Amino acid sequence: MKILKLFMFLALGLFLVIGCSLEESTGPGNKQTGSAYKLKINEFMASNDAAVADPEDDGSGDGSPYDDWLEIYNADTVAVDIGGMYLSDDLGNLKGWQIPAGNPAKTTIPAGGFLVLWADGETNQGVLHLDFKLSGSGEDIVIVESNGSVVIDSYTFGPQQTDVSMGRVPDGSDNWVQLATPTPGASNGGQPANLPPVISNITVSPDTITAATPVTVSAEVTDPNDNLSTVTVTYGKADSINNSMPMTQAGAVYQAVLGTFPDGNRIYFFITATDQENAVTVSDTLSFEVGYVPPVLYINEFLASNDSCCADEYGEYDDWVEIYNPGPDPVDIGGMYITDDLGDLTAWQIPTTAPDSTTVPAGGFLVLWADKQPEQGILHVNIKLSSGGEQIGLTAPNGTTVIDSLTFGAQTTDVSYGRYPDGSDNWQTFANPTPGAPNQ
Repeated sequence: MKILKLFMFLALGLFLVIGCSLEESTGPGNKQTGSAYKLKINEFMASNDAAVADPEDDGSGDGSPYDDWLEIYNADTVAVDIGGMYLSDDLGNLKGWQIPAGNPAKTTIPAGGFLVLWADGETNQGVLHLDFKLSGSGEDIVIVESNGSVVIDSYTFGPQQTDVSMGRVPDGSDNWVQLATPTPGASNGGQPANLPPVISNITVSPDTITAATPVTVSAEVTDPNDNLSTVTVTYGKADSINNSMPMTQAGAVYQAVLGTFPDGNRIYFFITATDQENAVTVSDTLSFEVGYVPPVLYINEFLASNDSCCADEYGEYDDWVEIYNPGPDPVDIGGMYITDDLGDLTAWQIPTTAPDSTTVPAGGFLVLWADKQPEQGILHVNIKLSSGGEQIGLTAPNGTTVIDSLTFGAQTTDVSYGRYPDGSDNWQTFANPTPGAPNQ
């Protein structure tokens, strides 16, 4: 009898274990957390200026074939059709974009093979073109099964270097590195070649420069291979930018003191960084004006996750930034720069060709659409915001004087973040955003 009871007890225990296991993986309402697909986000480029051209781009979009892209690697021994799966740039929105199904010749990744998709917002260009773009200041990439809930692979990245990709080496591994020579659609191969130095966060101080004021030019300069050699600044008037001097180091910051210069002069400068293997990086040519007084403008409200709140003139729900002018005179922001990365103050220059559109009225507001679609109009800027949090900066036409900036955290869909009252230092969320009008 004791043996029979023991047998029944063990059998019941086995049934409960099996029953619990089955319910946990397939029972109604249970969320799956894994995928059988062996697909990897293997390489991507979120700041493509002139490195990799899209062969399918017909020029009908923004006119440039150099778009953001990402590469999927199939580590399995069988081919996989990704048609019907989802790709997103936001882990909070797994159904960002569904890859069209029914095109296996385009969307099938062979065993051990690669497939490149263009994150250019130009879905009219073909099934491998996504309806979102990547942010050079960092965000998420995620691929999801066709049920829209099971994540196959994801990667969260930080600020990117222009024309340098990020990839797994070797393919499909957990080791991510910068790739000086991008390899879209092919193996990432061995370790990357020597990468050039990185110049960022260029600043000029003081903000208001007079004829009696020496000017300090500063920049953060780093080298991915840790073999930086020299950093110099070259400066002068527009017709004679030929004075050079070394910049002195204090940690990762390099500085040089220039001047003084006569009142009314505009002085141009650029920074050159060289490493011990003679890889060279030259910054943009920037300037400062002696006697320039920056206007008072505020980044007053923004929306970084717009699903159904506020549409632009094309009916599209894009990110936006509102500028507020508290002063008694109108201010034209044409020629100023807007950025989503305070390490790159000159990310996008607002055109100077339409002052009627780019002027912020006295005591008024102006909305810029951060959609990376400048072809849609002068108020559409070539940045996009990350709902996971990043930065916004408005910089004077000299490219160095920050007029206003902020760093923000994770955002809620269709809820804006702004100053209340307008122009104050008090920031709060708004369930009812007010682009182009006072915050309330």
